[in-house]
Amino acid sequence: MDIRNVTIVGSGTRGIAIAETVATQGFDVKLMDISEENLKHAVEKIREGLKDSYERGYLKENIENILKRIYTTASLAEALNDADIAIEAVPEILDLKKRVLSDIEKYAPEHTIFVTNTSSLSVTELSGATKRPDKFIGMHFFYPPKILKLLEIIWGEKTSQETVKSVEDFAKRIDRIVVHVKKDTPAFIVNRIFVTMSNECAWALEAGEGTVEEIDSAVKYRMGLPMGLFELHDVLGGGSVDVSYHVLEQISKKLGETYRQAPMFEKLFKAGHWGKKSGKGFYDWSGGKKNEVPLRAGANFDILRLVAPAVNEAAWLIEKGITTTEEIDLSVLNGLNYPSGLLRMADNMGIDVIVAKLSELYQKYKEERYKPNPILRRMVKENKVGRKINEGFYKYGRGNYEFVVVEKVENVSIIYLNRPWRANALNITFLAEINDALDMLAEDDKVRAVMITGVGKNFCAGADISMFASGKPELVVESSQAGHKVFRRIEFYPKPIIAAINGPALGGGFELTMACDLRVMSDKAFLGLPELNFGITPGWGGTQRLAYLVGVGKLKEIILLRKKIDAQKALELGLVSEVYYLREFKEKALEFAKEVAELPPIAVQYLKKAVALGVMSFLENGCFIESTVTGDVSLTDDVAEGIQAFMYRRKPCF
Repeated sequence: MDIRNVTIVGSGTRGIAIAETVATQGFDVKLMDISEENLKHAVEKIREGLKDSYERGYLKENIENILKRIYTTASLAEALNDADIAIEAVPEILDLKKRVLSDIEKYAPEHTIFVTNTSSLSVTELSGATKRPDKFIGMHFFYPPKILKLLEIIWGEKTSQETVKSVEDFAKRIDRIVVHVKKDTPAFIVNRIFVTMSNECAWALEAGEGTVEEIDSAVKYRMGLPMGLFELHDVLGGGSVDVSYHVLEQISKKLGETYRQAPMFEKLFKAGHWGKKSGKGFYDWSGGKKNEVPLRAGANFDILRLVAPAVNEAAWLIEKGITTTEEIDLSVLNGLNYPSGLLRMADNMGIDVIVAKLSELYQKYKEERYKPNPILRRMVKENKVGRKINEGFYKYGRGNYEFVVVEKVENVSIIYLNRPWRANALNITFLAEINDALDMLAEDDKVRAVMITGVGKNFCAGADISMFASGKPELVVESSQAGHKVFRRIEFYPKPIIAAINGPALGGGFELTMACDLRVMSDKAFLGLPELNFGITPGWGGTQRLAYLVGVGKLKEIILLRKKIDAQKALELGLVSEVYYLREFKEKALEFAKEVAELPPIAVQYLKKAVALGVMSFLENGCFIESTVTGDVSLTDDVAEGIQAFMYRRKPCF
């Protein structure tokens, strides 16, 4: 069925956000609430949201045109008279939702699809409120939907495939990233992983394995999550300890006592300490306390203790046919802003290591949730233990990459930096994949030039900063040297390499472009080496290559003053050869690369070697010194202050 007319019942925070999202994508929306006052407030909130999006450049259409597509009414009959899909968006109270859904059925046409917007309630149970369970489905929008585009589509026991297909098509037309929950299960995918990992943090706290700050620091800085999980519970919605408590309650009722709330969750819930809004949660927020999580507090906490149980939950979801490997990783990337997919993390750590940790936890605590899932045990038995042997949850090796996509266009190959959820920030795995892609293209005689560009709005935002939380300078030096190895390899590469700078190239991203033979740039992009903001120095050749390009004086000016170099300035400085309008950037950059590909290949190869060994003969010594300096400063208080200031969006005080 082609969905055109959308009815949303409930004009609270969620209903408002869904209405704005759907109308922005060109659909006619009827927003229904029993209160005219609520509806007036809803329209004003939608107007404010649209205005904000327009001013930020995210929205091009005239705001008034979008608002004309939203019709408000306090009459349920009027709201539903031509509805193709009816989305119930009332508060997360089971009996209330059932009552509203039953009322919706009285007025909805025969073809209407019924949707409940829920984050954890049973879709199958809610479908019992209607006599059309085949047309009933769950849609879990993530808030705010204009930013978080993930959508969980939850199938009830009797949901028809026709309903699933219609809702999936609709979801894609409103610009959602869709994952399916094929069997109704407590907390679905995202909240199942989020809440159970949060509970594991609290169990680790209870067992004395770490303090609140130590566990949060490990999660925030070493794992690379946006916030520590205790911290997140305290600030999300002003405090969400109560929400997770109830979700865990539902999970334990369905799946057993082993999923019960950890004592700290129970203690805080019963005391009314639900987070920042109540003055206390896992942290004390009284008196305006800020509670910044220290960078290195979690240096010695075992993050495997949290990751292994989460991977076990993911394996359970796969084993039961609820979802897939790929959709679990899509979920955590787009719903929880993980730095990498959970099952990619498992492959990197090693499935055998995950199983060993689970077995250790089971032997120690005798909790059923720690028993390694049969899928994990089978993977170990079959030696599919992850990246180290090129197969785990995913296959690895030549052409099978996590962060890199390779495309061939005639005699030009394009290497896409494909980690847009983290602005294409580089880590050691990412660098290794770039290197392997270069190996593959070097062997292809049909490829005469290589172009490197970014997926999404950024070229590359630099290096992943998680290494600085380890408290181990040797890891910082190792990362620096890994970057130097790949970038120096580019300078000796037998084929010309063009950096097509589609968006911001900062820190390591700028350093990557400098290693390339030629650079072209979008008029909206900019360059910069902002490392001093973090209390660190450039670590992938920025202190060396930039001097060859613009001179030592200008190098110091750019680094010390942390200057952003826009496209026109980059052209004036000779940092780029061409600047193109963003709207035609890829096409023009590819034309440029094709011209370069026509050059005589043997002469180009020797030219590059002559420059790398002649003009830049001392580069490797300089880069070695740079790596050493990076390691030397990595343990200073200035680094901790710089990174914490960045994470908490304040000015550093060195």
